[in-house]
Amino acid sequence: MSFTRIARVVPRTAVVCLVARSGSELAALKAAGLTGTAPSGSGAITQLIATLTSNWEWLIGTGVGLVLVLIAGMMMFGSQRAPDHLFRVIGGIMLILIVIPAVLA
Repeated sequence: MSFTRIARVVPRTAVVCLVARSGSELAALKAAGLTGTAPSGSGAITQLIATLTSNWEWLIGTGVGLVLVLIAGMMMFGSQRAPDHLFRVIGGIMLILIVIPAVLA
């Protein structure tokens, strides 16, 4: 066999093997009873996720609000390092809200 023939046959063989393997895994899931529809109690899990998400948003908002109030108090009482802390908090918030989603997208 020449190199060019091997270079054409090997990728095709790999693709055929991967398709056959994924088909067998799908057949195994179907044989185990997977129908593609949600189970009867799935609404409770959806509600749980929604509650946890709203609690998490409230917790983050409260924490950021308390930190900003604390830094404002430091600035009112003349702390020399309060602006440093303020810029670090603002930088952290921007990192979380802008940079990380942009990198993950």
